[in-house]
Amino acid sequence: MDKDQKKIMLILTEACNLDCVYCYEHFKSDKKMSFETAKIILDDFYRTSKPGDTVLIEVFGGEPFTNFDLIKQIDDYVMKVYNDRNTFFETTTNGTLVHGEIQEWLKQRKDRYMVSLSLDGTEAMQNKNRPLLSGGDSYNSIDIDFFVNTWPNCQAKLTMSEYTLPSLAEGIINLYRLGFYADATLSTGIDWNYSKNEDIFVRELGKLIDFYTYNPDIKLCTMLDFDLRLVFSNLNKKLRFCGAGEMTKCYDINGNEYPCQGFAPVAIGKDADSFMNYDVTKFNITDENPCFKCKFFFLCANCYSANLVTTGCCHLVDINLCYSYRLCILASAKIQFRRIKNKGAELTEDDKLILKAISVIQEEIANSKSRLSGVIGHVCDQQKRCK
Repeated sequence: MDKDQKKIMLILTEACNLDCVYCYEHFKSDKKMSFETAKIILDDFYRTSKPGDTVLIEVFGGEPFTNFDLIKQIDDYVMKVYNDRNTFFETTTNGTLVHGEIQEWLKQRKDRYMVSLSLDGTEAMQNKNRPLLSGGDSYNSIDIDFFVNTWPNCQAKLTMSEYTLPSLAEGIINLYRLGFYADATLSTGIDWNYSKNEDIFVRELGKLIDFYTYNPDIKLCTMLDFDLRLVFSNLNKKLRFCGAGEMTKCYDINGNEYPCQGFAPVAIGKDADSFMNYDVTKFNITDENPCFKCKFFFLCANCYSANLVTTGCCHLVDINLCYSYRLCILASAKIQFRRIKNKGAELTEDDKLILKAISVIQEEIANSKSRLSGVIGHVCDQQKRCK
């Protein structure tokens, strides 16, 4: 996201028709946002922009298309009242409701709607992780061809759970075969047993290393797509894990503001009260934080809300995820080393810098595992900043 681009997220509904095993939204309900609430949020949002600006509205859930009527109302209102802005929409859907009228409506607006599909790899993986709320399989309720044909390079978001970890490589490769870009991530906010899963994860990463090596034109999935040169970045005075509350703001069904969806009531219930209209400068990282001196700070997929759920502190990463992120970084380094080696051409300056970064990464990971537990296990003084 461009730093000058304005964005908001609207949680249109707390309802969902799936029962995903790793869902971080533990307080789902049938409640929905009204158009009156959406209009107040939108008018306030657009007052911060001027004609010609590019703005982005993310519609979220639950499953956003359980409130399709509101999506249509929002689109009609924005295109009528704020048509002097360049407005784009994005959403992630489980796809099971995207048929008939919804498909036709989206086709007509495909140039300003960026739609991603949550799809966990193979049919078996999808149905294991993401069953229907009624208990049935969800895979065959999705018109996969519609997403692939409507949005070139459509993202399929695969979330890895402990149940589908043994099939991780197969699932990611299958998404490419279906015609998607694989947006693969680790599930967060759950209890990962690293010692139990490490050998399986390493095995699956090994398969992906081979796949990407022999398919050099395929873009790496998100969990392996790193700009390794960032290990040379300097830590500055203002440091953050992500843009929560700063690059974007999230509004729940009642119009209350939160740093992101992970802090909304649908995710953390009554604890969300502490994060309403939150002073997001509390998210700024200081040298007291155990992640501050980490060479992988700018590569790590750290998440404030996931940290809060797993460790009780926004600033303290779950050690199991920390280990897993490092394995992903190391796998990416191996892939990029092989791809540079196999090019058979003179090395560019970027190639040389990447190779230098790979050397740093390998050395750091080899030397860090024995001391990592003590570093991450230390509850930093910033814990009080989460309250």
